[in-house]
Amino acid sequence: MIRTGSWSHVVQALRHRDHRRFNATLFPALISLWGQRTGIGWLTWELTHSPTWLGIVAAADLLPGIFLSPFAGVTADRAVPLKMMRLTQGIILAHALMLAVLTANGWINVWILLALSLLTGVNQPYAIAARMVFFPHLVPRDELGTAVTINSTIFNLGRAVGPALAGLMIGPLGVASVFFLNFAAFLAHWINLFRIRAVRVERHAAQRRGMLAEVAEGLRYTARHPGIGPLLLLLVVASMMSRPLGELLPGFADEVFARGPQGLGWLLTAMGVGGLLGAIWLTGRAPGKGLTNVVLSTTLVMGLALPAFALVENFSMALGFLVILGFMLVVSGTGTQALMQMAVASAFRGRVMSLYSVVFRGMPAIGAIVLGLVAEVLGLGLAVAGAGVICVLAWAAALPRRGTLQAALEAPPED
Repeated sequence: MIRTGSWSHVVQALRHRDHRRFNATLFPALISLWGQRTGIGWLTWELTHSPTWLGIVAAADLLPGIFLSPFAGVTADRAVPLKMMRLTQGIILAHALMLAVLTANGWINVWILLALSLLTGVNQPYAIAARMVFFPHLVPRDELGTAVTINSTIFNLGRAVGPALAGLMIGPLGVASVFFLNFAAFLAHWINLFRIRAVRVERHAAQRRGMLAEVAEGLRYTARHPGIGPLLLLLVVASMMSRPLGELLPGFADEVFARGPQGLGWLLTAMGVGGLLGAIWLTGRAPGKGLTNVVLSTTLVMGLALPAFALVENFSMALGFLVILGFMLVVSGTGTQALMQMAVASAFRGRVMSLYSVVFRGMPAIGAIVLGLVAEVLGLGLAVAGAGVICVLAWAAALPRRGTLQAALEAPPED
C-alpha cells in the first residue's frame, strides 16, 4: 500500500524547471505514439491477416536495437544529450509524417510499412540512449530513480489513453488519422526541446578510445557487475516471452474475440490501464530497499497471467488478465531500469543503459517472430500460454540469487 506521505519525493523531483518542461509535451506525444502503434498493428492485420506479418513488422521496429544499441550507448556517452534528443525526436517526427501521407493517399502496402518500421527501428536505439543519459541532466542523482518512475507513469498514461483513442478514430476517420495526430503531437514536443537550456551536467573522466573498444568496455563492466548482469538476463526472458503479446493482440481482437479495431483498442487499453496502475504504484513507492524483490516477483506473476489470458474465452475476463499483465510488465521494466540507473557508474551510463534498451526493445522483436511462427502452427492461445511457462521457470532459476542481487543493486555506485 502507498503511504500518503510517500509522494513528497515526487513533488521534490518536479520542482526542477526543465524536468517539468520536458514532461509537459511528453504526455500528449506518448498518447499519440501509442495511438500510432495501434494503427500500425491494425493496418498490418488489414493488409495481411497474418500473425507472422504482425511479428515481422514489430520486429522491424524492435530488432535493429539489438545490433545498434551498443553503438548508440557509446554515442550517448560522448554526445551532448540535449542535442542528441533533438535530432532523434526530429526523425520520429518525420517518420510520422511519411506514414500519414502514404496511408492517406492509399500508397501504403505491407512492404512500405515494413520499410518505415525499419526506419524508426534504426532511430530508436539512439533516441532511447539519448533519453537514458538525458534524465540525469534534469534532476540531481539522488532523485534520478524518482524521475525514471515519473516518466514511466507518463508513458503508461499515454499507453492507457492512446490505444482507446486510436480505436475510436480508426473506424470513422481512417487509420491515417492516428498517424497525423502523432505528427502534430511530436511537432509540439520537438519544439519544446529547444526551450530547455540550463541542464545539470554529470561529470566524469573521459578516456576516449575507438568505438568498438568502448562498446567492449561497457560489455565487460555489465558482465562483471554482480547485480546488473544477472538482472538483465532475467529481463531477457521476460521481454522475449511476455512483451510480444502486445504485437499479437490484433490477431486476438479479430480471430479469437471477433471485436475488430474497437476490440483491439480495448485490449491494448486494458494493458495500458494495468501499466498505468503499476507505474503509479511504483512512483508512489519510491525507488529503494526491496525493489529487487519486487522486480523478481513480477516474472512469476507474468508467467501465471499469460496462460490465463491466452486460454480464456470471455472477453471481459481477458481484459482483466491484461490489466494484471500490464501492471507487471511496467513494474518489471521500470523497476529494472530504476535499479540499473541507480547502480551504474556515470561514466558507463550510456553504454549500460543501451544494453537495457537491447533487451527491452530487441528481445521482444525476437519473441514476436518466434511466437508469431508458433502461433501459425499451434494457434495464438497455446503459443502465448507456453511463453508463460517459460517465465515461471526463469523466476525459479533466479530466486536463489535474490540476496546477492539486492546487495549489488540497491547500494550506491562507486563513480
